Amino acid sequence: MLVKQVIKCGKSRSIVKLESGLSFPLYSSELDKFDTKEGSDLSDGSLQTIMTQILPSRCIKRAMNLLQKKTFAEGELAGKLRDGGYPDEIVEKAIEYVKSYGYIDDVRYASDYIRYHSSQGRGKNRIRMELRAKGVSDPDFDKAWNDTEELGLIEDSRAAVHRLLEKKHFSQDMDPSDKNKVAAFLMRRGYSAEEIFSEMKTFT
Repeated sequence: MLVKQVIKCGKSRSIVKLESGLSFPLYSSELDKFDTKEGSDLSDGSLQTIMTQILPSRCIKRAMNLLQKKTFAEGELAGKLRDGGYPDEIVEKAIEYVKSYGYIDDVRYASDYIRYHSSQGRGKNRIRMELRAKGVSDPDFDKAWNDTEELGLIEDSRAAVHRLLEKKHFSQDMDPSDKNKVAAFLMRRGYSAEEIFSEMKTFT
C-alpha cells in the first residue's frame, strides 16, 4: 500500500495518508518501526497490525480521556476522534466500546442539556437545533424532552414567553415595529410563533 503523504501534527505524531484514501495517526517511533515515509510501500501485514492492534486501543483511550473532562453526545465525541485523524471504522469501534459501558447516552445527555438550557430561557426549537448540531437525533431529543417534561423539570413554554416579555418590557402600546423586534428576539430563543403571538395577545 503506497504511502502518499506523512503530515507532522505534533512533536511526535503524524498523520499517514495512503494512496487508497485511508489515513491514520502514528507516533514517530511507529513510523520508524513500519518504515513509513512518503513514497514507501506499507505492507499488508503492517497495515493489519496498525488497524487491529495499535489504533483501536489508542482511540478508545482517547475517547475515555475526553469523557473524563466533559460529557459528549455520541456524534460530538465521534467528531472529536475523527479530528484526531482516526479512520471511521476505528472511531466506530471506540464509540461502541464506550457506549456499551454507558459512558455515552444521547438521551441522558439531551435531558441534562434540556434541563439546564430551558432554565436559561431557551425554547424547544432552539434547544433541538443545538443538540442536532451535536449529533443528537430527533427521536432521542423527543424522548429526552418528553421525559423531562413529564418530570416537571421544564418551565411551561407560555410561562417562559410571559417572563421574557416582562424582561423586554413588552406592552400592548408598543409600536408594531418594536413588537416585531420582541417577537424576533423570542423566536431566536427557540419559541414558536404560535406561542409568542398567543401570549402577546393576552399579555398585561
